[in-house]
Amino acid sequence: MKSVAIVGGGPGGLFTAQILADKCGDLCNTTIFEASDRLGGKLVTHQFKTAPILYEAGVAEFYDYSQFGADPVRELAERLGLLTVPMAGNSVILGDKILNTDNDIRKKLGEETLAAIEKFHAVCEDQISTEDYYESYWREENKHPWANKTFAEVLDTVPDETARRYIATAVHTDVAAPPHLTNAMNGAKNVLMDNDEYLRLYSIVGGNERLAQRLAETTAAEVVKNATVTKVAKEAGRYRIYFRHNGRIVHRDFDYVVMALPNYWLQGIDFEGRKLRMALDAHLAHYDRPAHYLRVTCLFKEPFWRSKVKGSYFMQDVFGGACLYDEGSRHPGRKFGSLGWLIAGTEAMAMANLDDEKIVKKVLDTLPKPLAHGRDMMIEAHVQRWVGTVNAIPGGNPGHDLMQRHRPEPEEHPGLFTIGDYIFDSTVNAAYDSADFATDIIMTELRKEKYSIPEDDLVPSAENDDALGAGYHDEYADDKTYEESYAEYFDENYNADLIKAIWGQKAPYKLLDVGSATGITIELFDRIGIEAWGIENSAHIHARTLEKWKHRNFLGDVRNMPFEDNSFDYVYDTCLCYLPDEDLDKAISELFRVVRKGVFFGGITSDMTREVIEYHELFRGVQSLMTTWQWSERFMKNGFRMAINDPKVLKKAWKIECQSNEGDYPWYPDAKTMRMCFFTKPSYGK
Repeated sequence: MKSVAIVGGGPGGLFTAQILADKCGDLCNTTIFEASDRLGGKLVTHQFKTAPILYEAGVAEFYDYSQFGADPVRELAERLGLLTVPMAGNSVILGDKILNTDNDIRKKLGEETLAAIEKFHAVCEDQISTEDYYESYWREENKHPWANKTFAEVLDTVPDETARRYIATAVHTDVAAPPHLTNAMNGAKNVLMDNDEYLRLYSIVGGNERLAQRLAETTAAEVVKNATVTKVAKEAGRYRIYFRHNGRIVHRDFDYVVMALPNYWLQGIDFEGRKLRMALDAHLAHYDRPAHYLRVTCLFKEPFWRSKVKGSYFMQDVFGGACLYDEGSRHPGRKFGSLGWLIAGTEAMAMANLDDEKIVKKVLDTLPKPLAHGRDMMIEAHVQRWVGTVNAIPGGNPGHDLMQRHRPEPEEHPGLFTIGDYIFDSTVNAAYDSADFATDIIMTELRKEKYSIPEDDLVPSAENDDALGAGYHDEYADDKTYEESYAEYFDENYNADLIKAIWGQKAPYKLLDVGSATGITIELFDRIGIEAWGIENSAHIHARTLEKWKHRNFLGDVRNMPFEDNSFDYVYDTCLCYLPDEDLDKAISELFRVVRKGVFFGGITSDMTREVIEYHELFRGVQSLMTTWQWSERFMKNGFRMAINDPKVLKKAWKIECQSNEGDYPWYPDAKTMRMCFFTKPSYGK
């Protein structure tokens, strides 16, 4: 059994251990190395000394994407038995003016200011759709005109200075950096956080740290606390982790290493070997855009602000724009009130040098006149410093492809991975996504090693340049030929039902089957009104095409197809996974060229269920073994976009999938995995 070292016991490290256990716990064991005496990292919930009332000392909230589709963090919280409470807040305080509604802005700031604010929000919506916000594809973002503008430059286009101040105040703590230190894309995304159509927020009942605590309670990983990793080296094909423990340096060897640390902590580790060291230096430099937080939380005799300000939190134009959390809205506590200031950016970094007493005084002094009476009600206060813990340009600029982000030195150190929220968008959700992608690669390699079947008849020869040798189709399944067993793997109605559910189209339409073998599928599609064509690379199996379908079943290569542009409405593909990795971009770009609407990728993936992989010996002959997420990256790299962006559509597609597998092993573990098999050509519908 392979061993995986996870360096860092924060959210990213805990997520990595949990996901590995879910995906391939039968193939590996994991060890978490944590430098401190606790797990959870930035997930920190404390309690006041004066009263048994909780407050968030670290991560303030979680992002809720469930309205768009899969939201793995929320699903994980629910699976762990945790309850959530929604959070919302639209109020902004400028000077002594409390602005709870648009009408307040109109009355206190003027109609022109309100119009300027609304216009800027509309511009941000035009630049980033809800679909793009959810998917956030790196290659398109690199091309975006705002990618190389600072947020300050875009803010300066707002003609009304009061409106500009309002917008800058409202977004400052989300960006965690002054406008000139982040780009316009990041700024716009954070502006849109206030729009419910883009994003909703929530907290966990009992404290956000409960997520880390439940993960720690349920993890199968070995946990080594007070173990500061000092060096990573390659020794005899494995990775040697050196760590300080109980006053001395010791080491252990592993097959894989996942560095689940913030960018600034990675800089303190020695990566041995010139090539690895240089790769990590480049990685660290690319993401070295430090942003800062300072949290000040006060307990008051009563929630004096609630009669004036609405919501779970509100913004104030102090310290560049501070967010004040009504901690009692998520952690109720008798008559008391708890207010938490989140100070961000260079202001937070500068104030972190002051002692707690001075910081608390500075914060209380900023209360506006309508709330100033609350200063005398303070009972207790606490300060938490989070300097350099987030990224001012999450994902770096320009954005790198996901493999480069997570595998900094793939040639000699392919088993070393970097994960973290800084790689995506500096949120807990981003830490999960990063862990998910890295563990996809590990799972693929572990499953490939266990389930791949080396066979001489699958190796092309000089006489036969087919991607698969003759034996593949002659012993397609259980020693049966392709013709004898194809019905177990193909159902024309299943394909038609999925196309109807996802793209909303019924037959007739034109479809290309890529990997069509004898062309049997052409006849079956024809029976239900679909004009199907095929292309097959194996001369051996193509020679068995029935005479009546030879004009539609081509012997050819998916990398260079004999069809005009936009010849087909849809493509059904089962052959790409049998191509070598270096040919995939060429093949997928050909699919993009010949299709008008969309592609159903029906190839073999490494994240299909273990039972179906074992039963059907699915990896036989596969040359490009990847998860559906990795495949989706390849399709999007070549111009496609995800076809399913509506949870209701995904639910319909998943129902079709489940019904088709009734009485048999499921092919995909969940709807989220299956979603990444369907792709739309962006020009479709234009």
